[in-house]
Amino acid sequence: MMDQTTLAVFFGLMLMGMALLALFGVIAYYSLIVLRYVWLKRLGPAVYYLITGDAKSLPNRKVVL
Repeated sequence: MMDQTTLAVFFGLMLMGMALLALFGVIAYYSLIVLRYVWLKRLGPAVYYLITGDAKSLPNRKVVL
Protein backbone atom coordinates (compact mmCIF):
# COMPACT_ATOMS: atom_id res chain seq x y z
CA MET A 1 0.00 0.00 0.00
CA MET A 2 1.29 3.46 -0.89
CA ASP A 3 1.56 6.02 1.83
CA GLN A 4 0.09 9.52 1.65
CA THR A 5 3.32 11.25 0.55
CA THR A 6 3.81 8.86 -2.36
CA LEU A 7 0.23 9.43 -3.51
CA ALA A 8 0.63 13.21 -3.25
CA VAL A 9 3.82 13.12 -5.33
CA PHE A 10 2.22 10.82 -7.90
CA PHE A 11 -0.88 12.98 -8.35
CA GLY A 12 1.21 16.16 -8.37
CA LEU A 13 3.39 14.79 -11.16
CA MET A 14 0.32 13.58 -13.00
CA LEU A 15 -1.27 17.03 -12.84
CA MET A 16 1.95 18.71 -13.97
CA GLY A 17 2.17 16.28 -16.88
CA MET A 18 -1.40 17.05 -17.91
CA ALA A 19 -0.73 20.78 -17.69
CA LEU A 20 2.43 20.39 -19.79
CA LEU A 21 0.52 18.39 -22.41
CA ALA A 22 -2.19 21.06 -22.53
CA LEU A 23 0.49 23.75 -22.93
CA PHE A 24 2.02 21.88 -25.87
CA GLY A 25 -1.42 21.56 -27.41
CA VAL A 26 -2.09 25.30 -27.12
CA ILE A 27 1.33 26.13 -28.59
CA ALA A 28 0.76 23.74 -31.50
CA TYR A 29 -2.73 25.12 -32.14
CA TYR A 30 -1.65 28.75 -32.32
CA SER A 31 1.46 27.84 -34.33
CA LEU A 32 -0.77 26.22 -36.93
CA ILE A 33 -2.95 29.34 -37.05
CA VAL A 34 0.12 31.51 -37.67
CA LEU A 35 1.48 29.10 -40.29
CA ARG A 36 -1.87 29.06 -42.07
CA TYR A 37 -1.97 32.86 -42.12
CA VAL A 38 1.60 33.10 -43.43
CA TRP A 39 0.91 30.51 -46.13
CA LEU A 40 -2.40 31.96 -47.31
CA LYS A 41 -1.40 35.62 -47.18
CA ARG A 42 2.30 35.58 -48.06
CA LEU A 43 3.71 32.35 -49.46
CA GLY A 44 0.69 30.92 -51.28
CA PRO A 45 0.34 33.73 -53.85
CA ALA A 46 4.11 33.85 -54.36
CA VAL A 47 4.28 30.11 -55.11
CA TYR A 48 1.28 30.42 -57.43
CA TYR A 49 3.05 33.25 -59.26
CA LEU A 50 6.24 31.21 -59.59
CA ILE A 51 4.31 28.28 -61.07
CA THR A 52 1.94 30.16 -63.37
CA GLY A 53 3.64 33.53 -63.96
CA ASP A 54 0.33 35.32 -63.36
CA ALA A 55 1.32 38.60 -61.72
CA LYS A 56 -2.31 39.74 -61.43
CA SER A 57 -2.91 37.03 -58.84
CA LEU A 58 -0.42 38.60 -56.45
CA PRO A 59 -1.93 40.65 -53.62
CA ASN A 60 -1.97 44.36 -54.39
CA ARG A 61 -0.39 46.02 -51.35
CA LYS A 62 -0.09 49.74 -51.11
CA VAL A 63 2.51 50.59 -48.47
CA VAL A 64 2.08 53.92 -46.75
CA LEU A 65 5.15 55.21 -45.00
